[in-house]
Amino acid sequence: MTHARWRVAVDTGGTFTDVVAVEEATGKRVVRKLASTPDDPSAAFAAALDALPLHSGDVSMVVHGTTVATNAILEADYARLGLIVTEGYREMLEVGRQTVPGDFGDITWWIKPPRVVPLELVREVGGRLDHEGAELRALDEQAVRRAAREFRALGIGAVAVSMIHSYRNPSHEERARELVLAEHPDCFVSISADVIREYREYERTLTTCLNTGLMPGLSAYVGRLEARLADEGVQLLIMKSSGGVAAARELVERPVGAVLSGPAAGVVGACAAASSAGHDDVLTLDMGGTSTDIALVSGGMPQLLSEGRIDVYDLKVPMIDMTAVGAGGGSIAWLTGGNALRVGPRSAGSVPGPVAYGRGGEELTVTDANLVLGRIGSTLAGGVVELDRNLALGALRDRVAEPLGLSVEEAAAGVLELAVANITGGIRVVSVKRGRDPRDYALVASGGAGPLHACLIAGALGLETVVVPPSPGASSAAGLLHADVRVDDIVTDVQQEDTLDTERLSQALAKASARVSETLEQQGFGLGEARLEGFLDVRYVGQAYELRVPIDAALDAITEEVLSRALDRFHRTHEERYGYSYRGREPVEIVNAVVTGLELLAVPEPGPALGRASTWSMRETTQRDVYFAGSGWVETAVYERPPATAGHLSGPAIIEEYDATTVVDPGWTVHANDLGQLVLARGATTDGT
Repeated sequence: MTHARWRVAVDTGGTFTDVVAVEEATGKRVVRKLASTPDDPSAAFAAALDALPLHSGDVSMVVHGTTVATNAILEADYARLGLIVTEGYREMLEVGRQTVPGDFGDITWWIKPPRVVPLELVREVGGRLDHEGAELRALDEQAVRRAAREFRALGIGAVAVSMIHSYRNPSHEERARELVLAEHPDCFVSISADVIREYREYERTLTTCLNTGLMPGLSAYVGRLEARLADEGVQLLIMKSSGGVAAARELVERPVGAVLSGPAAGVVGACAAASSAGHDDVLTLDMGGTSTDIALVSGGMPQLLSEGRIDVYDLKVPMIDMTAVGAGGGSIAWLTGGNALRVGPRSAGSVPGPVAYGRGGEELTVTDANLVLGRIGSTLAGGVVELDRNLALGALRDRVAEPLGLSVEEAAAGVLELAVANITGGIRVVSVKRGRDPRDYALVASGGAGPLHACLIAGALGLETVVVPPSPGASSAAGLLHADVRVDDIVTDVQQEDTLDTERLSQALAKASARVSETLEQQGFGLGEARLEGFLDVRYVGQAYELRVPIDAALDAITEEVLSRALDRFHRTHEERYGYSYRGREPVEIVNAVVTGLELLAVPEPGPALGRASTWSMRETTQRDVYFAGSGWVETAVYERPPATAGHLSGPAIIEEYDATTVVDPGWTVHANDLGQLVLARGATTDGT
């Protein structure tokens, strides 16, 4: 008898760990939600797998989205490490980009953030390459050996190597790695040429240092996960910040590529849901217990950045263009010294959690406010978490309502209003501040708290449509199953358009293509549906930033006409992104040649979910009083979410399911389409007009 084969996705967030299993043959889904274990995320991973009603041998693949790398950077909880650099560049991290945050006129004082590697752990070695990669002076191998011995004596177990112009010729870095390992065999070593083969020595060095610091922790973490799966022979893939997945072992060597693992999965899942609902231009909103991740998607594809910022660090790694705000269901409401109400960015997390959890939490949260207003019921996650309304009511009264002289309803509504204001501010960052009108986009609301606040957020921004995918509380986990294996490689080759050497650029793309293909094969891919795509990073001469544009031709057929079309696309993209272009007025230069390799993983067709708490009918189950700002307390019908097509329903209404609650505000309607997605429309009638 042949076992059914399932693909499993596990996403560990700050508050909950979500698991989604999909049967490959039928598309049937199982969804589970468990409390995260911040002290050891691998424990929640194992518990998530154990919660599935599957037999040994049923699972063919596990895809994982993790916050381990992100949290390590945010909490500076990475390994103590040393850095080896070219002679004369010891202060590279100290100098940085010589910038401070904000406008200089507004800065009265500023504390420089701590260096990833303190200056006393930086070692210079002789040897030099020129900007073309030619050797000017041989590497001082004895200096490298001395540095390695010093690090070993100091108990340093991780060493980063970043040398000038190694993006053009990695030979000095590769030899330095060999020498360090010869003197210090148990050391974790990463070289900048392997992490990011691109110029800009500060970002390249900083990214390499963070990558090195993350290696010991992620290696141990992945080792625990693989030990859990080893007996079953299950392949483990991990989501990358770029929206693709990679074999777990590959990310042990390049953990910095997974710093936005979980949030990236949420955007991928939202794109898939929106596209199937007929919306290619959307704002994605993934609101969990700790934070809300927001992205703008045009044409059905998320925007990719070649660099981004995590906390105070500028990283040169491909990542989906998104922003995060400290507003989630667990965000804490508090009063300033002047009795001004604030919400977030601190979160109660899952331990102790909101006051209503009854686990010792004393600080009021957004979840508590929703419970007091009747917007959520007495349980979460199908009864896994029970909520005590009286505890929430007491905290709201004592901490906010009485100090401000408000009723408990006004105080709770104020908490929600501030949380929504924080989120809409984040949406404006990715839309209005980039010349995009948010009213031109539909909102895809996911995460455990996204559908709960979707109408409030859409109303504040003037949006007309909201899409709520199936199992929205596990949307990041579901998004993991829509990702393809992805490998990116880059070659810096600065050329101006008037002296463009097509042959040289073709050679750069060929080198990147060869490395991408080799990496895919090392991960066990690249022999099936692999696809190579080419891009160019382009800028106007004198600019300090580039825009990435696609090459619309085979990578072995680069001609002047192909490059002309790419540069034309750059001018148009610059106009769209920044509102102007210098076409015909300023020279253009190509900075980097980029190749992306994709191994397409077939996505099982969607089937019915097997959540515990669903009867899958749009029948009215109960009624309760719900408070809506502007309407007061309204007796509101509560429905269970249907699996597929259901007629229009006018708000106010509450739609509950295993992992989320959707609130349909007055003035909104909702219907379920044939994929089981909820589509909310503002101002429409029950017949959809």
